Amino acid sequence: MVVGPGWRPVAVALVALVLTALGMVPVADLLRWMGLQQVVRRQGPAAHLHKEGTPMAAGLVFVPAAALAAWAGYPRSASLAVALLVVLGHGALGFADDYLKVVSRRSEGLKARYKLIGQLTLAAVLAWAALRSGQAAQLAVPFSRLTLHLGPGAFVALVMVAVLGTTNGTNFTDGADGLLATTGAVALVAFGLMAWGAHRPALAALALALAAALAAFLRWNWHPAKVFMGDTGSMAIGAGLVAVAVLSGTVLYLPIVGLLFLLEVLSVIAQVLWFRRTGRRLLRMAPLHHHLELGGWLERTLVVRLLAFSGACAAVGLLAYPWSR
Repeated sequence: MVVGPGWRPVAVALVALVLTALGMVPVADLLRWMGLQQVVRRQGPAAHLHKEGTPMAAGLVFVPAAALAAWAGYPRSASLAVALLVVLGHGALGFADDYLKVVSRRSEGLKARYKLIGQLTLAAVLAWAALRSGQAAQLAVPFSRLTLHLGPGAFVALVMVAVLGTTNGTNFTDGADGLLATTGAVALVAFGLMAWGAHRPALAALALALAAALAAFLRWNWHPAKVFMGDTGSMAIGAGLVAVAVLSGTVLYLPIVGLLFLLEVLSVIAQVLWFRRTGRRLLRMAPLHHHLELGGWLERTLVVRLLAFSGACAAVGLLAYPWSR
């Protein structure tokens, strides 16, 4: 890809957008032929029942498209290679979950312990690569020019918590038409800009490529959605966010920029703990966006409002970043 270094991440993003747009054209029939069609929980919002049978696992299109575009732009970047391993690895875990739930009719999908082992293994690889790079283990502290230096043990623990929290957060958020595609793209753009500010152009290119691929995918995923990304896409999006954040030293910005994903995770945890303790529900339904839907928010209104919330969180994160460090 012969493009000036300053514009190369933008060129990578445009390639990812075009590849996704072209790949999405034939994908719905293919996914339907493979038997990958949405199964809707009967205890969920009644407005979602019509989504039964919608093709899913479209992450098989936009995740490889973004990965190919980023690698074409920066084929010699070691940090990008690690980030792609983490992204594609989580995409593979998500696809196994989708396939087992829908095609093999196993309601639990991929067993939780196997998924956890896979996520922790990928988190360990990510932490090891960040420690080897040295720069990534020096964490930018939001709203300051300070840098936090963690010991190896504390850093590995932080990365593991970040990986589990972010990938599960994006997975939980993918429950309304266009919700994760929009909010995920906003968060990815923010981390792409911060990675560029940290002089990590390959990581910036990956974040922007994933965001552009989501923008192309949104053409099919906006309400009423014609295709869903599935766990294949939602886990890969979270992995992309956390990989770019960890390797660019901006992992402490995840709770700010990705506050929506954090709230979705915490809502599920709180619902489970409260029910076990009292036998009653704390929320109408978890995760949080379903609670809001059952409270009367129409799906399209929900997505627009949470997108605005995510945009505000991204803006706060960008304002908190020390651009001249």
